[in-house]
This record gives sequence, C-alpha cells and structure tokens, in this order.
Amino acid sequence: MKIVTLCTISLMIMSININANALKKAFENATVDGYVRTGYEVHNVKNDDTFNDGALGGKLHIETAPIAGMGVGASFYTSNSFGSADNRGLVPFRGEVAHSYAILGEAYLKAQFGNTTLKFGRQEIETPFAQVDDIGMVPNTFEAYTLENKDIPDTTLFLGQIQKMAGVDAEVVDDFTRVNGNNNMQVIGFNYEGIKNTNINAWYYRLKDAEMDSIAYLEASYEGSLNGMGYGIGLQYAKQTYLQEHDTSVCGVNASLIYESAGLTLGAAYNKADGNAATSGFGGGPFFSNSEYLIIDNAGKDGSQTWFGAEFDAGILGIDGLTVSLSKAILKTHSHKESTEVDLVANYKVNKNIEIHMICSDLKGKNVGEDTAKHLRVFANYNF
Repeated sequence: MKIVTLCTISLMIMSININANALKKAFENATVDGYVRTGYEVHNVKNDDTFNDGALGGKLHIETAPIAGMGVGASFYTSNSFGSADNRGLVPFRGEVAHSYAILGEAYLKAQFGNTTLKFGRQEIETPFAQVDDIGMVPNTFEAYTLENKDIPDTTLFLGQIQKMAGVDAEVVDDFTRVNGNNNMQVIGFNYEGIKNTNINAWYYRLKDAEMDSIAYLEASYEGSLNGMGYGIGLQYAKQTYLQEHDTSVCGVNASLIYESAGLTLGAAYNKADGNAATSGFGGGPFFSNSEYLIIDNAGKDGSQTWFGAEFDAGILGIDGLTVSLSKAILKTHSHKESTEVDLVANYKVNKNIEIHMICSDLKGKNVGEDTAKHLRVFANYNF
C-alpha cells in the first residue's frame, strides 16, 4: 500500500510539474498585439450647431500559446473622450454608462482540433449581419459560442450562438446587453471557394420570437482579368422575415473595373428592398450600396439605393500606401423622395505600424430623417 501511495504521489508531482511547465510556456509564447488610436470628428449641421468630439484609446489583445490545442485570449478596449457631450450625428466615441470607459471586449477560451476551431466567450465576429464594424474608437464584440470547420475542401462552415453585444452599433456602447433576450441569436453559414475566381457564401440567422425572427442571406462574387484590366461582379439576396409584419426581400448587384496601370478602380452598386424596410442587423451590414451614413435601411419600406465611386492608388505616383476614393450614394424612398451622400475617403499607411484614415461626408438626408450636414472623421492608428 505504501508503495502504491508513493507512486501515486510521485505521479501527481510529475503531473503538476508538467502542467506548470506547459502553462509557463503557454504564457511565455503568448501573442500580444493591438493598437493605440486617436480620433476626431465634427458634424456641421446646416442652419444649426456644429457638434464635435475627440478621443484617445486603443486595444490590447493577449492570447496564450495552445496547450493540447487549447488557449485563452482577452482584449481590452478603451475610449477616452475629450470633446462635446452631445452625440448628435456623431459616431459614438463616448460610452453611455461612462463618458470615458474601458471594456473587456474579448475574453474567450479557444480550442483547435484538426480543422475545427471552437471559441467560447466574448469575441470579435465577422459575419454579414453580425460584425465588428470598426468605424469608431471601440468596435462591436459579442458574447458567443462559435465553431468554425474546414474539413470540406475549399469550404468554411460557421456555427454560432450569439448572446450579448457591446460596441459602436450596440444598444449600450460600453456594456454587454442581450441580443434577443434569453432566446439569443443562432447563426449558421458557409463560405465556398472551390470554383476559380469565385466566392459563394450563404447564411441563416434565427431570432426566436423577435419582431424580426430570421434573416437568410446569399452572396456570390466573381473576379477576373482581361487584357491587363481587372473586373468583378457580385450578386446578393436577403430574406428578412417578421412575426407581425410583411417580410422583406433585398436584392443587390455590384460591379468593378480595375485599371492597374493607372492605379484606378471604378465601382457601382445597387440595392432594392421589397415588402418592408431592410435591416443591416448587428453591425454595418453587408449591402453593396451602403455608404458612410446612408444605408438601404434608411429608405424604409420598398426603398432603394444606388452607389458609385472611384478609388485611386497613389502608389502609381510613388506615394506608396496612399489611396483616395470619391463616391456618391443616392437613396430613394417608396414615394420617390431622394437623399444623397458624397464621401471623400483617404487612407495612408505611413509604415508597417502607423496608418491614418480620413472620411469627409456631405450628407443631404432630411428626406429620411437624417441631417443635412457635413461630417469629418480622422483617425490615426499605431499598430503593435
């Protein structure tokens, strides 16, 4: 008995030592990344006041090296606002619970088994109708259970249950609140890239007993080149069902031409809603014609939106990392009232760590309940 006891104790000590060593290595080999971000925005409303805000914040992300395929990760986000206390027309830089705030936006357990990845807890998610939408200081993050599998060649399968949400598009920016109460939201999707130059993805979102109780989405895109010129075309369709109202069907198409020798890309897109108003869900949404402010949702029942624009890559002039784009969106309601938005966007990647973004919008949105205003947003990021 004493020999057995001594052997058991010895095995326990060895196990503790092995686990301690494994944990030590997991933290020693952890990845640490993130960014420091400063932002400024001003919203100049016609015949009214000017609203502005500024903030300094960022993200710190830590993920341990895996032990037997399992690891943990966390991301801390913060936004420290120093501008106006009025949020009219502005992307939220401040929280609703606190003027300046910090939030544990990610805190997850990650398990990798072959071609399957499981994630439990708070996390960033990128799907068509639930996404990060990083347009301000702190992006959307979700409390969720997700599974991603790549066992089928050229195919990625996604399963998820989303329970809570915080961030720029959430009901409460700086605190996690329920998505569809205790019923949550269930998501299934797949992405297929087995056909040359083609991408096909399909998604289904279930929101039991919610006012809008499901979203089905299908998107297909093709890219190619001919005589030194690139081109692309995309098609999308969404079916959004309601418990007590008419359902909505949203169709969309986009096309692009790329003149690489001139550093120029031309694009156009169109979306049309039928039956009811469209919704972009929990994030910026996937609709091709959406602009910085005006989106197909704003058009209401049976609305439509057209978008066209051009982007110039200044690398052709020797200014590597700089792109400038100019676009216009035209939103039409069922009664043919129009609202428009013109956007000038510049992105400059100074080096591998520093990047600057500027978005200048001329918005004429009174026909859909938005301001007639000029809006400027500028961000500078230091990535590490």
